[in-house]
Amino acid sequence: MALHDLDGERDEAPSPPIDLRSALDASAVPTLLIDQSKTTIVAANPAFARLTGHDTGDLVGRDAHLLLGANTDKDARAAFAAALAGKRPEGIEVLAWRRNGSTFWAEIFAARMPDTDLLLVQVIDVTRRRDAEGALALSRQREALGLLTNSVAHEFNNFLQILIGYIDGLKRRLGDREEPFIQRAVIRSTDAVERATILTRQLLTFSRRIAPDVRPVDMNALITAFAARMQATLPPGVILTIRTAPDLPNGLTNPTQVDLALSHIVANACEAMPSGGSIEIASFVVPPSDPAIRRPGDGAVGLSVRDTGHGMTPEMAARALAPFITTREAGRGAGLAIVHGLVKRQNGTVSLDSKPGEGTTVRMIFPAAL
Repeated sequence: MALHDLDGERDEAPSPPIDLRSALDASAVPTLLIDQSKTTIVAANPAFARLTGHDTGDLVGRDAHLLLGANTDKDARAAFAAALAGKRPEGIEVLAWRRNGSTFWAEIFAARMPDTDLLLVQVIDVTRRRDAEGALALSRQREALGLLTNSVAHEFNNFLQILIGYIDGLKRRLGDREEPFIQRAVIRSTDAVERATILTRQLLTFSRRIAPDVRPVDMNALITAFAARMQATLPPGVILTIRTAPDLPNGLTNPTQVDLALSHIVANACEAMPSGGSIEIASFVVPPSDPAIRRPGDGAVGLSVRDTGHGMTPEMAARALAPFITTREAGRGAGLAIVHGLVKRQNGTVSLDSKPGEGTTVRMIFPAAL
């Protein structure tokens, strides 16, 4: 007999073997047994019931899609269906729903049991990880905003100095003239420059609130871990390789900000290779005689990112680190300016070498931690 509840009809489901049921109940991992042909729940262990707020007995016979809410998007539903069909052994992540209407991020692994129509499904709550990743992404966005604000404020301040100089010159030459237009123009220009100067100071104050904490960092381990994370996100046809220098001193850096700088550089490199290509991230020891070292006595370590993209003209390469300079469509040219700000705030330097048709190499040099 079918029973009705808020989630739809309940179907009669076969009972799992006693030994399997005992193992299921003893597991600390939230687990379901699902009849794959009907996607109905055959058994659920107490850990799953605690995670979702359902009663263990009430789950039997219900559709496994009860984990998804009414507003779940099509992509998530398709991924969930693929997992239940055994097509996603690597697992999926979806926003799952509890009985009380609250949600949590669930990582779901499904595997078919041999010689049966039963599917063993494990549901792991990864909400804390997802929230931490979201907080890190927000922090990086704020950091990028602060760095861009700093760069823009400095550039704007340079323009202001030119305007102030010309306005002072006009005051000296035209200040004694009584023409209303001239007097009004001088007064309003002076007032506008003063307001712009105040705004520039406010922007600089805002950007300087973000001060990175630096510490000794294994740069070889940093770029190796970065590459492992980036591999799955690269466009088709782009190959990423790593080359580490032996006996590399630790760099005195902020690893999160170095990671962010690398992300921007790799994104730019991928944009420069629409048909595919290669990116090499390498670490290297900086010779004491290198002019890029700010304090030669302390030593330095470097990271380089080389791509096989279309490259830049000498004029573009000379301006590539400035705010809003881009070889791409409007609104997407802040990456290298942010990299420049990130490295500079860690007492480092950035240089760029590029030629049309020969790709681009970006080098970042940081103080060594001695």
